[in-house]
Amino acid sequence: MPIAGPYRPWARLFVDADGRIRATVRLWEIDRAVSRTIDLDVLRGYARASRLGPLEAGLDAIARRARRGRAP
Repeated sequence: MPIAGPYRPWARLFVDADGRIRATVRLWEIDRAVSRTIDLDVLRGYARASRLGPLEAGLDAIARRARRGRAP
């Protein structure tokens, strides 16, 4: 999933055993990039609050595919 930024951020999605979809994202923290694991709903909430419609739509599509059993 592409995320804008000069430090080449990335996100990798996976489905937990309980069915929750999580993302490991690389984010900038003061002076370096760090990896964090967050729930997909947190990313979707951020996209919605920031009015990033295309990002929210992309996350929704990924969630649908993952729930159908296809790799995100």
